Amino acid sequence: MFRVPADPTPMRRLCLLLVAVLFLCAATARQPKRDPATGRIRILYIGDPVPGSPFPTFMRDPITDVTPVIASGFNFPEETIRRYMRQYMPRTLRRLYENYDVVIISDAGKRFFTSKHMAWFRDSVVDHGVALVMIGGFETFGGNIGLGSWGETAVQEVLPVICIENGWEDKAGYLTVRDWDHPLVKSLPFAKIGRYGVFYGCNIVKERQGAIVIADYRVASPRRTHPLLCYWDVGNGSSFAMMADWTPAGGTDFMRWPYYGDYCLNVVTYSAGGRLPDDPTLVYEARSLMATFGQLRETLESLIEFASKFGAKMAPVEKMIGAAEEIKEQAEKHYIHGEIEQSIESYKRAIRQLEDASDKAYKLRTQAMLWVFVTEWLVVASTGMLCGFFLWTVMVKRRMYREVEQTRLRRA
Repeated sequence: MFRVPADPTPMRRLCLLLVAVLFLCAATARQPKRDPATGRIRILYIGDPVPGSPFPTFMRDPITDVTPVIASGFNFPEETIRRYMRQYMPRTLRRLYENYDVVIISDAGKRFFTSKHMAWFRDSVVDHGVALVMIGGFETFGGNIGLGSWGETAVQEVLPVICIENGWEDKAGYLTVRDWDHPLVKSLPFAKIGRYGVFYGCNIVKERQGAIVIADYRVASPRRTHPLLCYWDVGNGSSFAMMADWTPAGGTDFMRWPYYGDYCLNVVTYSAGGRLPDDPTLVYEARSLMATFGQLRETLESLIEFASKFGAKMAPVEKMIGAAEEIKEQAEKHYIHGEIEQSIESYKRAIRQLEDASDKAYKLRTQAMLWVFVTEWLVVASTGMLCGFFLWTVMVKRRMYREVEQTRLRRA
């Protein structure tokens, strides 16, 4: 028979100890790093922030706010790089960690940065909870075109891999998942990536003790494997490394993956300490609805501009667009806070509102053009009638004259 202890003090002590342990774990757990005002993840994208990279995705998505710093000497003239460095590169460590949550270094040449910049990257991660994401290409990690290795810099101290100078795999390889339980893997359908998981070259690196190798780069012949995706919680922040490129330089097939944009956004979200969605299909649907809304909005703006030239009064349509924009703002807030189902419903409502506005705009355009056609017809018809009347008048007056065979002048 179970008996309650006469002295409950030991039980109370045990409960207090458990509470203390849980509190300590919660206190030491990494807090998501985002803009406290908007909830967005602020990205400093260094290297190749141009179309053909995830940069346009980061610009469009409500969860991210991105600043570009062109620093890829393989793709851009040095004058352009220096200009972007002057305009957008933070000038102090404090400005770096206060204004940005994630620093992406994508195929950026280390020669464009001073030792002071390198120390800022490291200290912002270790001391201030910033996430560092390094993406492959010739100019990152060990490098492959004689431009030096990032392993010689302070950034190496926070990377999840050890850089090897001039370490480069030039044969095509395919992504193979090593850790199927990792949140990043579970957030996307990696099991069905198939032909989209092929890359054309990657940096050769060494695994760092304590870091997690999420996926490998596997070459078929001769058979060999290199780390491809790695993650590391370091200091107060984190670091993520992708040894292959995510631009057309080496990731042409990968960029065709329907979940390519979701992958890039999930990498940023996870690295910043955010929670990844449990159902990737829901997030994919939400992001597809965002694109649909944007396309409808652009089409409607063109229609309004066209119809206005014919005198159509588009004030009712503009009012409907304003209502759709308000619903869209609600959808974005739900999306930023991870309320994906509510976001989907709000986006669907916003799209229906835009579709109604589009129907209204077409009707107003048709009415305006109808009056234009009527006016033109009246002008043409009246002109024809006047010309006919003039011609008829001339023909009738001809009967008042007798035709003569010969005319001559007479003397007075």
